[in-house]
Amino acid sequence: MAETREELVKRLEGQTNKIRRNIWRALKASGSGHAGGSLSAAETLAVLYFHKMNIRPNEPDWEDRDRFILSKGHANAGLGAALELAGFVDDDYVNRFYAMDDGRSPFGMHPDIKVPGIEFSTGGLGHGLPVGVGMALGARIKGKSFHTYVMIGDGELHEGSNWEAAMSGAMYRLTNLTAIIDANRISQSAHVAEIMGIEPLADKWRAFGWEVRECNGHSVAELVDALDALPYGNNKPNCLIIHTVKGKGASFAEDTYLWHQNAVNQEIYDKAIAELETV
Repeated sequence: MAETREELVKRLEGQTNKIRRNIWRALKASGSGHAGGSLSAAETLAVLYFHKMNIRPNEPDWEDRDRFILSKGHANAGLGAALELAGFVDDDYVNRFYAMDDGRSPFGMHPDIKVPGIEFSTGGLGHGLPVGVGMALGARIKGKSFHTYVMIGDGELHEGSNWEAAMSGAMYRLTNLTAIIDANRISQSAHVAEIMGIEPLADKWRAFGWEVRECNGHSVAELVDALDALPYGNNKPNCLIIHTVKGKGASFAEDTYLWHQNAVNQEIYDKAIAELETV
């Protein structure tokens, strides 16, 4: 029997909760990490990996797979959490996050292509979308139907390379490319607007030639609708702005730059998990 919409949303909400749990497991294992931006992306990662993307975890290099690039690479605890749940890596992977002491773990603070399911090593902000443009253009040249998704932080949009790539994506009319902007409004040391304002954000992307939609990035139902509607039409690349809360799911970490990156001990971990158990 086909899954009803209500069942789909409930299942994806469950996966979101598991991703957040895995994020805290990873951060506890390393003793620190980028909690805020990982947690704000959890719903989107759940919808992409457990509903939208055409992938084969047991065949990570499958040529026709959809591609996902985490351009805001500091949120790698979130991506690793999703990859473990999807079956790209084993469960113990999360417990070896940033294990520099033994030199055996490729699961670090930023994505590394040595990890199954990672398409591009990121961390230097502003690099994901240019590579995504290349992947999407490559798909067209090869006659492939895969879609490329690039998640970008709103603070990351201070990097000019994003806007060069935006011009290129529009010029080549890459309808098989989607930029997902995690608009949690906070970067490493302050609110984005305090450092350099980027609004009106949707109008900027439209001016660069992209078709734009916006949604509540913590509503699984809205994310499903927004991603299922791709491509958005008009022979343009797609931009989805997700409005989120940095540190979502942990009251002590929400909406503050102090949890962009912070130390995580057993007490913090227990507090975070206790809140997730009430969801």
